This record gives sequence, structure tokens and C-alpha cells, in this order.
Amino acid sequence: MGWSRYDDGAQKALGEAAQKGRHECEIFAQGQYYKVDLKRMVQINPSTGNERQIRLSGKEMPVPEMPKLNMKRLLLELKQLETAIAQKEAPEILSCKPVEDNLMEWELEMTFPPESVLQQSLENLAASMFDSSLNRLTLCLRFPVEFPMSPPEVWLRRPRMQHRAGTGPVTFGGRVCNILLASAGWQPATSILTVLKEVQKSLVESEMEANTMVHIKKDYPKASIQLERLNTELFHTVNGFCKDGMTAISPQEAAAFLGDLSRLEATDKIGLPFSYANAIYQRAELGAELTLPMVFEVKTLLGRKTHCAIFEFVDGLPDMHVLLPKWVMDDLAIDEHEPVRVRGVELQLVTAVRVQPHSVGFYHAVRDSKREVKELLTESLGRFSTLTEDTAVPIEVDGQWFQVQVIAVEPAGAVRIIDMDVEHHFEFKVEFEPAPDLEDEAATKEYQDRVLGSIKLRRERSAASRQELQERRQQARLARYEQLLQRARLRAEEPSQEATGEVETALRMPDGSQVKGRFPENVPVAHLVVLALESDWAKKALPWGIYLRMAFPKKVLKEEDPITRDLHRSALSVQEEQAPDKDEELFKVLRSQAASPSRRRVPSDAVPEVLAPPPVPERDEATLLARTQRAFEMQRFLRAGLSLEEAEAKYEAGEILPPDSPMRRPSAKPAKPQLRRSLSEEEERETRIQAVISFTGVERAAAEKALEENNWITDSAVNSVLDSLVGE
Repeated sequence: MGWSRYDDGAQKALGEAAQKGRHECEIFAQGQYYKVDLKRMVQINPSTGNERQIRLSGKEMPVPEMPKLNMKRLLLELKQLETAIAQKEAPEILSCKPVEDNLMEWELEMTFPPESVLQQSLENLAASMFDSSLNRLTLCLRFPVEFPMSPPEVWLRRPRMQHRAGTGPVTFGGRVCNILLASAGWQPATSILTVLKEVQKSLVESEMEANTMVHIKKDYPKASIQLERLNTELFHTVNGFCKDGMTAISPQEAAAFLGDLSRLEATDKIGLPFSYANAIYQRAELGAELTLPMVFEVKTLLGRKTHCAIFEFVDGLPDMHVLLPKWVMDDLAIDEHEPVRVRGVELQLVTAVRVQPHSVGFYHAVRDSKREVKELLTESLGRFSTLTEDTAVPIEVDGQWFQVQVIAVEPAGAVRIIDMDVEHHFEFKVEFEPAPDLEDEAATKEYQDRVLGSIKLRRERSAASRQELQERRQQARLARYEQLLQRARLRAEEPSQEATGEVETALRMPDGSQVKGRFPENVPVAHLVVLALESDWAKKALPWGIYLRMAFPKKVLKEEDPITRDLHRSALSVQEEQAPDKDEELFKVLRSQAASPSRRRVPSDAVPEVLAPPPVPERDEATLLARTQRAFEMQRFLRAGLSLEEAEAKYEAGEILPPDSPMRRPSAKPAKPQLRRSLSEEEERETRIQAVISFTGVERAAAEKALEENNWITDSAVNSVLDSLVGE
């Protein structure tokens, strides 16, 4: 298949555009640039407007496939994660569940190693807030319509973390940035359990801490429902400019060979090498469309993005280098000389923006300036060239600088504020959310009531705990007393020498009372111990142990000693052994009692009982799939630029976004149903085997077997493997 009279470069551009469902594309042919309208099949000369028909040679132009959400893969990932949680294979992941039965959005709770800075800060937050649920992190996992070909997004929900500009894997808005979650590092076969373990590792290694200074507003704002509003496919490359691996440097770093560039630092714009200006304008001279104003997308390896207008093309700046204001580099969390991708894009004019100051200090400064917050924000934001969601911009208030987060912008995830017509004045609506540490009276009262209630509850629990502790101590003393009495009785029953008479003896108790007894001669002293332990004093005091002491000669009698005539009509002193001071020693008696031979005997040939793992939650798969399908179609409508109300109306009316919508990634070509014996057969086999492995994560043998069973049709083999995995 191909287009007549075009070289390989033009053929490739036309093929990619057709496969992505685009209606127009730009090609270079016969020494100049042309526009091609793929819907009308005409080539347009931008300089003259002349058109000529184009035609295909060979097969017809491919028709884009209707995108399909891989629900089987999502359901499989959820089941595998729930099984890992139930079987304690992921002990620090406490729970995971779909939000409102939507498989495209999960909420999960996670803890961290006890010795980590993060977990210790969470424990401190829970203690200071009197809320035990704050000792864990709640995250939101959101999947794009292209999953698993595109990575999911991970967002923090609660509690808030201390934000450190320029460092850390989490943006102020709560998005987790990791190479595994970026297009460059994502592999379709990567399991969600692996993703969560990597996220947990990066959060621990960053030594981030919970924000214990924020008393009321703990949650991050919920991420926009239009998932991936900064997706590359939503902002096509313009002016033919896209360079990967450019080296980012700040004006301060470049000052050594470019001189003073402090003017750039005061803007949100970038500087590019002068040679790139020649390349862009030469394209225009050859008929390519020149898109103005020039705006560029800057993307880091971790997937963070921002947009900047051009400051100037700098003479002396080496190729593959880009000048970025230091505050922009800090917001992107990159250091000097880190690689970034710079791409020319076209942005729409801003219509609305919602922002959130980072701290309450912003309000204090605005109050002192005697200006309205909205007025000041509108004026300050108007000085920027672009705004991008989930980035921060500096706002000056009477000589002080404050960071303000861009929560959302309209009509797209990135917008421009500058216009080519400098005389044209346009307005945009500014809304703002209170800073996380700004507390109103109602919120403060709620916190105070919760603290007072928690203190009262703690006191009640403390009193109950003391009572329970005292009862346990008494139980331990009683258990010890009963052990002493039982042991003495057993010894008293032991055989002794033949008695020749009786011995009368008195015992003086520790409380001053006295008991007397008559015993056969030569029986064990254990009889005297039983007499002492059965006294009223012993029943009340519950002694830990007792000693029988003779006054003359001074001697301590042992239980196994015989009662001789020397003890006749004598008085023995009973001395009490004090109980241990430490409760741990005291409670050993209770533990030994629980482990006594009173336990049931287990036959020697009995098979040990194996404890079954907790059951995996049962879910109504039909409901899951129905709600997920709705979320899938809604997300496609929203990414196509419709409002939430418009998307809901179209979905309820049964409408579906057509497959040639430009707001989607290219679909893979369908595999041929049958392999032909040819020279390239082994390469074709290997390609399809690797495709199944990449998509499902199974071993090579399983992938090859699935392909053989499905006539080497890749899609059928993938579905077969996923069906078997879900069934397990």
C-alpha cells in the first residue's frame, strides 16, 4: 500500500496520519512543504492554495479501529493485587478497591517501613490529630483508555505531604512522578503490584514527610476527570520542531559563556540555539506552515511537563541545549544539565484558570497590600505567556514571592495567555482554592471539638486501662497463690517415716494473727505450709511465696523437711515473699497457666491444620464492566474537548465517539490470520511472540502455545491468555 508519486519520508508521514485518524498532515515533497487533506484526498500548496488530487496505489487507506478498553487486563490486575493483599505478599498495602465499581480508578491505602522518615511522620500526624486513620497514605490509581499500552497515573489523596520545590517525586498537586509511570520507562507487561512497590520505594527514599502543620485541609484536590489532559496526542507538533535529549541549563549556569541573562529569569520563557531559528524559518520559506506565537512543551524523563513561549534564539548557545528559568527547573524537579524533550506545540487562548496558593502567607501579604485576592491573581497571571495544569508559578506581592499552584485551566490542560495581536485584549476567569494551611472558623471549631472529644475518650480509655491492668495483676497473684497451695498439698501427700507421736505447732502470720495445728511426727513441713496458705491472711493477701522461720536455732524450714519433736509447742514465723515489681514478670504466671497441660492433647499422627488465607473480596463483574465501560466512553468524550455535561448527555443518548477522533493514540495493525512459509517467517513469529509477552507478561512458552492454538492471530492469543489468567 502507498500513495502515488511520493518518496519514503512522505509515505511514512501520510501512513502515520492515516493510522492515527487525522484528517490533515504536512509532507515535504518536490523541494517544498505541502498540506494533505486525507478526507478529500487532495494536496494543497500553502503558498498558492492550489489543490490536486492524490490517490493510493495498492490497497485502500487503513480505517482506524474503534478503541477498546482492555477490561480483562484491568480485572486481572485487580484480582492479582487483592490476592497479594489477602495472602500478605504485599504487607504494607492495606487495601485496594475500585472507586464506585469503576475499574479505571482505584483507591488504595499504603504504609511504609516503621523506621522510615515517612512512616514516622505519619504516626506523629495521627497522634497530633487524634486520628489513627492518618498513619497511612491513601493513593488514587487512574488508568487511561490506552492501558496497558500507556502507563497509569498515581495521585496522593491524603494526608498532605510537605512540598519541597525542586526535589521529591510528588508535585504540589499530589501527582507521583516516576520513570516507571512515564512513557519512556513504561512496559505494557508491567504489573500494577510492581508499580506500587516502585512508588513505595521512591516515596521512602525521598525521605518526604507528612505535613503536620496543616491542621484541617488534609486531602489533595481530586485530579481532573479529563485524565491525561497533557497527553502528547492532544497537542500536535508544529513548526517541525521536536528534539529529545536536550540539555537544560539555567541563566546562571550559562552566564559564564553567554553573559548576563537575568532578564530571562524574570519570565516563564525559554531560550533556544540560534541555528534552530534558521531551521524553523527555512521550513516556512519552503511552504510549511509557521505557527505563531511560538510555544514549546518541555518534558522531563519522569513525565513532568510545562509550556513556555520563546524568549529569543540565543547566538552562542550550543545545539541541543535549552535555557530555562531556574524557577521553572525547580518546578519540574530537574537539575542543571538534565535531559529534557522540547517540542513545538500550538495552544489555545485561556478562558478560565483555577489556582491555589501554597501557603497562608500569601493571604497575609495580600491583606497587607490592601488589594483583593482575585484582582491581584488576575493581574499577576496575565504576565505569563502560558499556564499548565499541575505546575506552580511565582506571584509577587509587595516585593515578596509566593508559589501558586495551577489546579486547572480551560479550554485544555495547557493554554497560552500571549496573543499575536498585542492590541487585542481578552479576559479570562480566575478562581482560586484556599491554601492547604488556611483555616476558617468552622474548620477550626471542628478541629477543636475533635481534639476535646479525643482527650475525653483518652481519659476514659486510660481509666479503663488502669482498671484492666489492676485486674490482671490480681489474677496473676491469685494464679500464683493457687499454684503454691497445690504444690504444697501434693508434697504433703508424699509418703513419710512412721509416726511415733503428734507435734503441736503454732504459726505467727505477717498480719499478727496466729493459727495452730497438730500433725503426726515426721510428716513433711509441707503440712505447715498448707496450714499457712489456708489461713484467712493468705486468702486475702495472696502471697507470691512464704517462708517458715524458726527463732532458735535460726533456720528456714523447707517443705520436704520432716516435722520433728523439736517443733512441739513452738511458734514459727511466716514471712511473705514480695511479688515482682515489673508487670512482665508478674504476667508470666498467666502465660504459663495458658500453656499448661490443660490444653487438648493432639494425636501424634494428626495432620497439622493449615490456615487458609483470608478470602479475596467477591465482586459483581457485570456491574464492574458496565460502570467501567461508561467511564471509558466518558473519558473519550472529555478528552475530545466536551464538557462534563455534554459528555453525560451524549452517553445517555447512546452516542459513541467515532474511531477517527484525533484525541486517541494509533491502533495497532491487525495481524494476518495465517503465517506463510517464507524467508521472514522466523522474524514474524518472534515479533508476535514478543507482542503477546509484552501485553500479558506470561512466559515465552505460554505465549507461543497461545499463538499456536489461535492460528498465530496476536489479538486472539492475547485474549486467550488473559481469559485463562482471569479464570485462575
